[in-house]
Amino acid sequence: MLLYNNVTKTNVNIGVATAARLSSIENIVGVKDSSGDFTLTSEYIRKTMDNKKPFSVLSGRDTLIHACLCYGGHGAITACANIAPRLMSDIYDKYVAGDIHGSLMAQYRCAPVRMAFNLGTYPTILKEALGLLGIDAGPCFPPVREMPVENKELLKKALIEAGVLN
Repeated sequence: MLLYNNVTKTNVNIGVATAARLSSIENIVGVKDSSGDFTLTSEYIRKTMDNKKPFSVLSGRDTLIHACLCYGGHGAITACANIAPRLMSDIYDKYVAGDIHGSLMAQYRCAPVRMAFNLGTYPTILKEALGLLGIDAGPCFPPVREMPVENKELLKKALIEAGVLN
């Protein structure tokens, strides 16, 4: 089981003490932190790093993957990987290969894609981006709506800036 801290979607925060206590339970193997509060993420890491069993702290905020790795985190579960899998993998792959600067540059390239997520609702933004990349992900179902035309153009610019779309 993986704990999932996503305050903006659930209005519930998994506190550090709670995560640390739960981390000792055999079938709880980690936590994905999507809070965007890196102090919280780093405390999850610090308070579970000496566990007797493996416990992974994963970034759920695509803009903080490199930072999470630098602090001793184990990786990420990333929404942007649906759009830019190689770019997102580069953050991790370059980091573990010792190319810290390359990892950071990949993290910076990811930023426009992640920031573009604010241009529409989820999963509309993913489906629109995939469409721009030539992958038909089908329509969203009501009540989710299509993105405004001006936001579609901004999304396209973000994908070009990140090097995901030519």
